[in-house]
Amino acid sequence: MSALEDFKTGLETLKKAERYRSLNLADGLDLTSNDYLGMAQEPFLRKCAIQALENGLDIGAAGSRLLRGHTKSHANLEEFAANHFNAPKTLYFSSGFQANYAILMTLPSRHDVILYDSLIHASMRDGIQASKAKGFKFAHNDLNQLEDRLKKHSNSKQLCWICVESLYSMDGDFAPLDNIVELAKDYNFVLIVDEAHSTGIYGPHGKGLSQKLIEKLGHERIITVHTCGKAIGVAGGLICASDFMIQTLINKARPFIYSTAPMPLQAYLVQKSLGFLSGNEGDIRRTKLFELCERAKALFGEAGSQIVPIILGEDAKTLEIAKKLREKGYDIRAIRPPTVPESSARLRLSLSSYLLVEQLNSFADDFKKLT
Repeated sequence: MSALEDFKTGLETLKKAERYRSLNLADGLDLTSNDYLGMAQEPFLRKCAIQALENGLDIGAAGSRLLRGHTKSHANLEEFAANHFNAPKTLYFSSGFQANYAILMTLPSRHDVILYDSLIHASMRDGIQASKAKGFKFAHNDLNQLEDRLKKHSNSKQLCWICVESLYSMDGDFAPLDNIVELAKDYNFVLIVDEAHSTGIYGPHGKGLSQKLIEKLGHERIITVHTCGKAIGVAGGLICASDFMIQTLINKARPFIYSTAPMPLQAYLVQKSLGFLSGNEGDIRRTKLFELCERAKALFGEAGSQIVPIILGEDAKTLEIAKKLREKGYDIRAIRPPTVPESSARLRLSLSSYLLVEQLNSFADDFKKLT
């Protein structure tokens, strides 16, 4: 049998295990995307894009940032974002995945250790795998185990990189950032916070859950990553860090050096979206979203964020309920291992500020009828 047959066999195995994935077009009431503040279809951004293109803004960068791909749009965004997020410097990547990967494959040395929450995003996990440093996992939000790892694996001659998400993408709960820093303060630590699902929503004017820590400690020991394709509604990822960390990434991060720069239009629209959401309209949308979060918490429990995991356990059962809900007009998807731990297949209910409370109530009623 040809070795190529292994690919076909692998796909058949996934199908039998109810783990096969396929692409499905968006259809029905959006209960699954990360467009938490309705910016992906925002008319203001559409007008900005049209005007910018009519005024001659290039569509493509046509090269890496270190060649001719560095444009005024990129430079303006990074300067704006540094002021917005209270950071010494920022660096813009094509995606949040690329940004996380670049940090972890580049900055930790072979003498360092990386301690990471068991539920961090795949982009961080892949970066840790590519890193020369050794990685050690601690149980999700388990401060006792983190403290044990700090005592066992770190010393004054090495840096200890701690990786967390401020808001976890599949469980919708929050990292105890203050407590983590309190535990780590006696060690030579750097905290990397993936703000992907909190950017635009939490913190002052949506600047993220790490803002209070940054106000106290600055960015010397804190690196934040702000994904721009979720609540911001565009695409890309911004790294906020000290000047020397950003300069190190510019000089050493292969995903930055050898990638074509993000579209200038993309960088321009990220800046416009950040400015839009820092104003009154952003506050209005955040308030609406928080009201929905409270209603969802009353209906389904969980942590009260815009991400509500409805855990059903079995893969086949979860797929069947998701299918029936889509037939009723709700676009909600089944999330299965390995994206989530074994036996924790779930519907990931994702709330957006444009969703009506009545629509959420109707979804809850239809879901309960199926279970």
